Amino acid sequence: AIVAAAKERLDIMLPASKFASVVDAAVVRLPAGVNWYFPGSYASQPSTRSESLANVYFAGDVCKTLHGSWSQEKAFVTGVEAANQVLGKPLSEGVVPLPPAEPHVAAGRTAVKLLQKTLGERAPSLAGWWW
Repeated sequence: AIVAAAKERLDIMLPASKFASVVDAAVVRLPAGVNWYFPGSYASQPSTRSESLANVYFAGDVCKTLHGSWSQEKAFVTGVEAANQVLGKPLSEGVVPLPPAEPHVAAGRTAVKLLQKTLGERAPSLAGWWW
């Protein structure tokens, strides 16, 4: 089921993959195999293009992107963005935009931003509560 779902989503993101078939697959569980981002960490993430070396590009879920995706999807998107930069194409060419946030998600984001703006440094965070 996981492989079929991944193939279905790949076909949406990369329409040419509709003509390909999965011939082998493995689903592996990795303990603690998830990145833990924290408030303010986005500023430390690298862009897909190195600021120091002209011919070095990065891809992965730790890279900055304006796409809004996370984890494997973000790794895929930053890979496409890095390839576009190498090829001199527009950054978002071939990247399917995310749909607008669902109303309850958008309302939650607005409420959190308002709380943070109102309380400033005193605003609670999930990271502060968790640890």
